[in-house]
Amino acid sequence: MTELEELDDPKKLHDLMEKINTKLAIIGVPLRERALMSLTLLSDELNYEISTDDAVYPLILEWIQKRFPGENI
Repeated sequence: MTELEELDDPKKLHDLMEKINTKLAIIGVPLRERALMSLTLLSDELNYEISTDDAVYPLILEWIQKRFPGENI
């Protein structure tokens, strides 16, 4: 399990987000909804409740924007 503090490491965040978004892409979730679903799945992965007010949420949005350039969230 990854600790919340480890998300400051871009590699760890990238690996977790890649895993999560691969699952979401396979089931056809639109990119806009992936941000919120990623937040929920990341909370499950970390066993820590993350909300949209949490500092992690902007990291998720930034990751999605970099990973899917040109897509609207």
